[in-house]
Amino acid sequence: MRFLVPPVLASLLVLWVPSAVVRANESRPVLEPLPPAVNSLLLNLGEGQIGLTQGLWLQGGGVNWQPDQLQTFLQSVRSAVSAHPDVRAASAARGASRQAIREAEAARWPQVSAQLDNGRKSNDPSTLLNTPARDHSSAAFTVTVRQLLYDFGASGGVIAGSTARDEQAMFRLHLTRSDVALRAIQAFHEMVRTGRQLALARSNEQARAAIVDLVKQRQVIGGGTLSDVVRAQSRLAEAAAITASAQQRLGVAKAVYREVFNQAPSDDGASADLVFAVNLEDDFRLQLSQSGAETWKVRMALSARQAAQAEVAAAQGRSLPAINLELSNSRRDLVGPGSPGTDRSVMLVARQSLFGGWADTARIDQAVQKLRQADEELESSRREATRVLDQALMESESLTQIVQTRVASARLAADSLRMVREQYAYRRGTLLDLLTAQESLYGAGRELIDAQVDQAVARFKVLHSASLLNRFVSIDAESAK
Repeated sequence: MRFLVPPVLASLLVLWVPSAVVRANESRPVLEPLPPAVNSLLLNLGEGQIGLTQGLWLQGGGVNWQPDQLQTFLQSVRSAVSAHPDVRAASAARGASRQAIREAEAARWPQVSAQLDNGRKSNDPSTLLNTPARDHSSAAFTVTVRQLLYDFGASGGVIAGSTARDEQAMFRLHLTRSDVALRAIQAFHEMVRTGRQLALARSNEQARAAIVDLVKQRQVIGGGTLSDVVRAQSRLAEAAAITASAQQRLGVAKAVYREVFNQAPSDDGASADLVFAVNLEDDFRLQLSQSGAETWKVRMALSARQAAQAEVAAAQGRSLPAINLELSNSRRDLVGPGSPGTDRSVMLVARQSLFGGWADTARIDQAVQKLRQADEELESSRREATRVLDQALMESESLTQIVQTRVASARLAADSLRMVREQYAYRRGTLLDLLTAQESLYGAGRELIDAQVDQAVARFKVLHSASLLNRFVSIDAESAK
């Protein structure tokens, strides 16, 4: 059912509505902008913070360094690695393992021993040799030479085990160098992170101090309330606490840097504020896919398994006879009434333990169990290496996307502060909007700094997980044999 408006009533409505709109517009108060001094302060509010954040997002993925700067940084890492006590301790352990090989190989060389004895001897008469009884003082000097001829692989197993443990020590040295290099890289970038966070915190404190000054001036001219001043002052106190916390974190980062590099961090601003988010070249990317079974920990586990196999062979060989050629030359009766004489002997000697409380079988069983343990540890090392590398790659790829989103967030936060600031200048925005926009800009800058530094460190973690960091940093490690 339709309702029709009479023509006369429609004409009256057409005449009345425009006039009502005009009267409403005339009755609405016209908002005047703030005084020029206050307006100038407001329009410049947060520009330092915006400029600092803009410098961060212009770096994008953090590639703001030159190749020579990267080489200088890597040289400092190499120096830190070579002088670090952990690396020197691992190098000394490698030297000890080399000497253990020499000790094991000595069993295949002739063993020469000398014996000097002096005392009183008493012999009963011998009917077989037709010698009378003797009671006299005597001295003798004996030289014995013993050469191992065959021992069923016992000495060979010992030598093979020592060689495998030497390789394990070598891979542990490589791993220690890689660990220390990564710690040095992390310490440097943590210095960059905390330094940038401190600069951002100070700009945040300056921006909030400007807001307090602005609100105070606006309250004087009647454009604000005392509660607005108190609210702005509370935000300023919070910013001061953030700055103090940033200074504390910077001090902690300096202590870590000094521990790794054994020197205080440089104050050179040209190099101390660089984030080295390196791009992996094609040859490194190719090796990443092949490094799952070639990490230092996996190689250490492989060497441990080879050492366990050698121990089994050595234990089995010890349970069998050892055949030696022994030559002896003894000069006797050097003192006393008799004339000195010489006794010589050349003998082929086979020694076999007939019963030792089943110690031989226990040693063999123990070696077999250690071999089984080494097999399981090798499998565990391979799984761990695959997991660590996959996690490092995933972290690196996700942080690349996170940096892009953080850059977009920082741009939007800066634009938002400019817009809210302009609205506030013409009294169309609230103090809460201004404080929120400024706080959002600080949060966006902080998250951007963390994302950029995390991205750089994550790429070095990928190299470390794939055992390619030593090659990238050009650490002079010994080549695997």
